[in-house]
Amino acid sequence: MHFTVLFISLFLVVATYSASQRPFCVVDCSEDDISNKIREEDTSLSAYYEFQWPIHKVAIIGAGAGGLIAYREFARLGYQIRLFERDSVPGGNWHYTEDETPPDAPIPNGPSYEADFRPHLPPENVLLPFEQIFDDVEEQMVLEVKRDHRSPKPIWNGLNATGPKPNQEFRELPWPEHTPIDINRSHLERYVRAFASYHSLNSNDNNPNVSYNTRVERVSKRYNIQSQKETGWSLLLRQFIQTGNNSYKIRWWEEEFDAIVVASGRFNAPNTPLIPGLEQWAQSFPHLITHSRQYRRPDEFNNQSVLIIGGSVSGTEIAEELNGVARKVFLSVRSSDESIHAAPRKMHLSRVPENVSIIPEIKSFHPLPDSGQGIQAGILELFNGSSLKGFDRIVLATGYRYSFPFFPQYTNILLRPNETVPIETGRPQPLITDGTHIRSLHLSLFYIEEPTIGFINMNTGIETFLYSEFTASALAKVWAGQAKLPSAKEMWDIHWQHVNLDSTDGGYRRGFMALGAEKQAAMIRYLVGWLNQEAVKYGGHQVDEMLFSLRPFTDANVFLPFS
Repeated sequence: MHFTVLFISLFLVVATYSASQRPFCVVDCSEDDISNKIREEDTSLSAYYEFQWPIHKVAIIGAGAGGLIAYREFARLGYQIRLFERDSVPGGNWHYTEDETPPDAPIPNGPSYEADFRPHLPPENVLLPFEQIFDDVEEQMVLEVKRDHRSPKPIWNGLNATGPKPNQEFRELPWPEHTPIDINRSHLERYVRAFASYHSLNSNDNNPNVSYNTRVERVSKRYNIQSQKETGWSLLLRQFIQTGNNSYKIRWWEEEFDAIVVASGRFNAPNTPLIPGLEQWAQSFPHLITHSRQYRRPDEFNNQSVLIIGGSVSGTEIAEELNGVARKVFLSVRSSDESIHAAPRKMHLSRVPENVSIIPEIKSFHPLPDSGQGIQAGILELFNGSSLKGFDRIVLATGYRYSFPFFPQYTNILLRPNETVPIETGRPQPLITDGTHIRSLHLSLFYIEEPTIGFINMNTGIETFLYSEFTASALAKVWAGQAKLPSAKEMWDIHWQHVNLDSTDGGYRRGFMALGAEKQAAMIRYLVGWLNQEAVKYGGHQVDEMLFSLRPFTDANVFLPFS
């Protein structure tokens, strides 16, 4: 019965779409343009989206939890799959490196189209595959090239999981009974790699369908030579191969696919705050101002006065870990209850030791005097009017941005927060603008402009191990024809309803991709109901929801597929 209610809710979301809820546009695009021209090619009588080519071969970008689950789901339906991971092992964020840390985060933020990495393309006019061999290189340079290619992950030695063991579990591979309820990064690192081995996807399994140390540099459309019609996607790939302490080689090649799953994670492109004066401090003393992704152990802050900026998971846990090691710890936190993460943040702040000083948001960093004291003599001003100085180190626990450098054609850094591309230009609505959110997605899964591009685990406030089981199944079933997407026009209607620009808390913004426990539970129920009803019509297996494992759905204001 509850599935029927969910589908009625979905119908009402689309049916009540009104002129006041149409997307905001740049000045040369009217609301009539939006209502009349949204992808005119999709105003046919068909109620469903029609894919332009059959989908048999799928590329999965990323071998973290989401990418591994996606591989399993697509293999279950008989797809040809290639899994690409730029690191040397599976695990995604849960690959800890003690002596290898990411480079300094740019201050201010760099452009979102290369905030994760700057694509390294092969020399012009060479035939692919192509290799470059580098001999007699300084050992440190080899390590830096390797680091920049694979991107060390933003976890530290003492990091604990954000939830208990049952919330960090692959359902087909339960944790051993003796595992403690509160798990840490070491447990998760071994557990995810065990899951990869269970499916013969580990780096030592020699699976020909998996390519480690391989980064996707560019994704472009593939065309039929004779008809010039689109027929899929071409991936330009770059592999780092270390051949000795002082040598390595780089190999580029291309592979063709019908569809792409992006499971590259949310913690690749560091975000740094735009606070007046911070750039000057960072340029003068870059080694004293670091992003939390570079933090590994508290020892390096021994007997120092440390300022941590950011009151979410990283900021509060690092503050807790530095307590008793650093001479003094300050934690700067913004005062805002608007975010869906407000309640979790209060929980994180409750763990901060009493002798950590929690201070308000920083208004500005005053110019540094030429005193020879590093940043100790520098003064920072708070929004409450007070000032502080005397810090030895600053840690920016200010989060991450979305960045897909392999999709430059779907990144538009010129658009302001709630602007859209005018329809008459014929250009696609982008995925990425400033990096605070991902746009133009249906169910946070399918890129509406190109529904053969799918995304896994891009929402915040989700249990990634659990949630990706259902989202990966949705991608696999839709591309196999075992479930149907609405027409492109209807997907856009639903999307703009979700954007809800007329609401005080609506629009494209940081937090746009947030779900939280109740919305996650509602979305899982929606996905299961939709996929299982479609399976009755078009064939395929039934998806097991395991309702008893989900939190109660109590918020009557949650619309589906989104509120």
